[in-house]
Amino acid sequence: MNRFTVSVLAVCLLSALTGTPAFAGESVDLGGEVDGVPFHIRIPENWNNSLVMYTHGYLSPGAEWKPLHPLYADVFLQRGFAIAESAYSRQGWAVEQALAETEALRRYFSELHGRPDTTFVFGFSMGGLITLATIERYPDAYDGALPMCGPLLPSLVFFKERVFDPLVTFEALFGESIPPENRPLVLSAALAPEAVEAALSSDSTLAEAFSAHWGIRRADLPTILSMDLMLYRELVERAGGNPIDNRNTIYTGFESVPGLNEMVGRYAADEGAEEYLRTYYTPTARAADPVLALHTTYDPGVPPSLPGYYDWMSTLAGKGGNFVQKYVQADGHCRFAPDQVGSAFDELRAWAATGRGPKAGSISSLR
Repeated sequence: MNRFTVSVLAVCLLSALTGTPAFAGESVDLGGEVDGVPFHIRIPENWNNSLVMYTHGYLSPGAEWKPLHPLYADVFLQRGFAIAESAYSRQGWAVEQALAETEALRRYFSELHGRPDTTFVFGFSMGGLITLATIERYPDAYDGALPMCGPLLPSLVFFKERVFDPLVTFEALFGESIPPENRPLVLSAALAPEAVEAALSSDSTLAEAFSAHWGIRRADLPTILSMDLMLYRELVERAGGNPIDNRNTIYTGFESVPGLNEMVGRYAADEGAEEYLRTYYTPTARAADPVLALHTTYDPGVPPSLPGYYDWMSTLAGKGGNFVQKYVQADGHCRFAPDQVGSAFDELRAWAATGRGPKAGSISSLR
């Protein structure tokens, strides 16, 4: 049986005793747990009986969870929407936990106050993929989705092409300058950004070519490659093995380095680990509700080209009319101003209400 914390039970009991809806006519900032998983709910005084479920992004295991920053929460609260968000019971590539626990929290919210008139789902980064997965898995519960800066493509493709491949080509090109204890790189526990920088600095011309090939600015490479290894190793532990197979990959783009494909380490995927990553998550591209995605024009971690996968996947599935990609002219991962998020949300709401989708293109800051 699912369980609320005392604070939530108190609200329910008060509602039952007074005969009035929980949270009616008052602002609410409520924390608690559902089956031991922390959550946070915010409801504005002018609540319009609508809800936004927020799915947070990647947190390193052991990192402290904090609810959505007030600057972004206010985007929805000022429009009369309640916000509910789960902390997830496990951090890291927590798509598995997030899907189940966000849905459990949505159901609990409805038990507290009845089913909202409209419900949207919204999230940043990994939370953007979870947002997409949520509306695909629970279409009857939602009216639209707002995935922000997310890898909207099969997770196997994302981890292979944007995490694993940069690591193995980096090792092939700069291996002699990587500390021996960090080789083979993908079997290493971690690699400090300073070690990446030292290796890149051993050949500045090759470093610039590597930067251009992966579309990651030279200054960002140490942080991104260090983070890539952290992401990969956490996934290996979670999935119970290596989920990536690169034995059939032909690496190109470094013609100045003869024999690159003989130098790159080759790895077979563990079947169970591969299946885990396929499950969490491979989009169906059959979203029945509007999906409005937002990305920056330069993102070193999740390049803006990646949502294009979902665009053509949904077109092939006959659902292309349910997906629109918009962008913000900005540098960095998830670097959106709150008013840009608000503008995108307003377009999504109008789409859900009228059935007329917005045009793809830019969203400018109103400031």
